[in-house]
Amino acid sequence: MPRSDASYLRLKRLQIWTGALPVGLFLISHLLTNVRAIAGAEVFDRAAHALWRIPGLVAIEVGLIALPMLLHVGLGVVLGLSPQAVDDARAYPRAWMLLAQRASGFFLVIYVVLHVSATRLSVARLSGNPDLFAITAKALANPGVLAFHAAGVVAAAYHFGNGLVALAGPWGLNAGARGQALAGRIGLGAAIALSLIGLVALFAFVSPSFRFLAPHAGVTP
Repeated sequence: MPRSDASYLRLKRLQIWTGALPVGLFLISHLLTNVRAIAGAEVFDRAAHALWRIPGLVAIEVGLIALPMLLHVGLGVVLGLSPQAVDDARAYPRAWMLLAQRASGFFLVIYVVLHVSATRLSVARLSGNPDLFAITAKALANPGVLAFHAAGVVAAAYHFGNGLVALAGPWGLNAGARGQALAGRIGLGAAIALSLIGLVALFAFVSPSFRFLAPHAGVTP
């Protein structure tokens, strides 16, 4: 449906902000929870179960995570089909960065659906199985599953970091070339840091060598 440039601008800013704030903050908190695996199964399970006991968790997940994420994806599709979408590259210093952003976003839609189905909505999770570390470790023992999750972690970290560039571009804060360059450096740093955190967490589930903070035998955590 045709829309005015002003309407497109408002919706594009909303799309960028829903990715940078609620979805971005969830990504960071999710990775910081998973990286507890470097301290061993008991520490990870304790942290995960502490999250489950948060009052109104389902409402929080739906209202502050699922709905903003759906809005972010929906607006991305709708705006991407608008005539004004040809100007989206202006939000990035290089044209390929927009293509990479869209490609990583498309992959993440598939990844998130499969990831949530296999974890949050899994039979083991819904039945209240307390051994989350063991369940996750068993799944990641499959090299294909591990590779898929590794790709998901890197794609999510890149999509978030690269999205910060758009946040400072013409559809975001209108920060100008200097602000855009600064956002690019911050975004690259965030993408690298979050990728490393996520990958270390994944490998901690499958290899004791990555459980740097796990207590030694006979030592109480």
